Amino acid sequence: MTYFKPIIGVLVLTLFIGSTAYAQQDPQFSMNMNNKLFFNPAFAGMNDGICAYTIGRQQWVGFEGRPESYLFGAHGTFTIPFINLRSGGGLVVLGDALGQMHFTTIKGSYSAHIPLNIIDSDPGFLSIGASFGLLQFGLGNNWRSVNPYYSDPSIPDGGFQASSFDMDFGVWYQTRRLYFGASMTHLNGASFEAEGLGLGGGFEDNQDVVNWNTSFKMKSHLIFTAGYDFPLPNPLFVLKPSVFVKTDLVSAQYDLNALVEYNNFIWGGLTYRWIDAVVAMGGVNWAPGNIPGTLRAGYAYDITTNQLRTGSNGSHEIFVQYCLKLKQKSPVTRHKSVRFL
Repeated sequence: MTYFKPIIGVLVLTLFIGSTAYAQQDPQFSMNMNNKLFFNPAFAGMNDGICAYTIGRQQWVGFEGRPESYLFGAHGTFTIPFINLRSGGGLVVLGDALGQMHFTTIKGSYSAHIPLNIIDSDPGFLSIGASFGLLQFGLGNNWRSVNPYYSDPSIPDGGFQASSFDMDFGVWYQTRRLYFGASMTHLNGASFEAEGLGLGGGFEDNQDVVNWNTSFKMKSHLIFTAGYDFPLPNPLFVLKPSVFVKTDLVSAQYDLNALVEYNNFIWGGLTYRWIDAVVAMGGVNWAPGNIPGTLRAGYAYDITTNQLRTGSNGSHEIFVQYCLKLKQKSPVTRHKSVRFL
C-alpha cells in the first residue's frame, strides 16, 4: 500500500541513526504532532485556515535550573493573486531557559503549496517553506561554583546578551490522512561572541580576576517527521501513529508516538523517546457552536527513564490551540447563451 512508504522510510532511518543520548540545545517538546510549525516552516498554512497556539513546558521538575520553554505560534492560509498560488504565512515567538542560558526567538515563515497527488483517493499538497528571524542568546551571572566564577575566562562576570540572524528551511507533504516532512534548522549556524574586563564583584585587585571572552554557536539540526490517520473498525475511533527524529548528524533524538481519537473529540496516547522518557498525553477538541472555530487542548507528562529519574519528578507540558477554517470560495462559472454567440 503506497501510503505506508513515507512512514516506513522514516522508521528505517531511525534504526541507522546512532542512539547516543541527545544533548539539548533547542527546546524539547513532547507534543510535536501539535507543534509542527516550530520545527518546519513549510507547515505554515497547511491547516486550511487560521490557527494560533501556545505551549508551556517544565522539563525535569525537581532540578534547579531545569529547562523551561514557552512558545506562541500562529499561521494561516492565503492565495497570492494573479498567479493563484496557495501559500502560508506564520509567526513563532519562543522563550527558553536552561540554567544560566536564556534564548528568545522571533521568526516569520512563508510557504508555497503545490497540489500533488501521491495517493489518488487522498489528494494533497507539497509545501516548500523558509523562516527568517532574530535569535537572542543571554548568559547570566548567578553562578554557584567551588572556585570564584570570575577566575574562569569563559564566564562573563556581569553576564551578557547578543543577537543574531537565524533561518530554517523545510519541505512538507500533507493529505487528509497522511503527512511527512523534513527540515533543517539554524542553517546559518548563528553565533554569539562577547568579551570584557574582569570585574570580580568589586575586587579588581584580586589576582584571580581575569578578563573574559566567551562564545556560543547554534548547531544545525535535521528533523524528520511522519504520521498517518488509520480509521478503526469502529468509525468513531481513529488511530494516529507518528514518528519524530531530530539529529545533528552526531547524535539523535527520536520519538515514536501513537494516539487514539474518539469521535474527533477526546484523544490520548503514548510516546516513547529513546533513552529519555515515556510520555502519557491526552486532550480534547471542542467546537463551541456559538462561536466559529475549534479549540484543541492537551497535557503531556514525561516519565523519565534515564538516570535523571533519581532527581526528577518528570516533565509537564500544556498545549492550547484555536483554529478557524476559511470558507472555500465557490468557483466562478460563466455560461454562454445561444442568443449571444
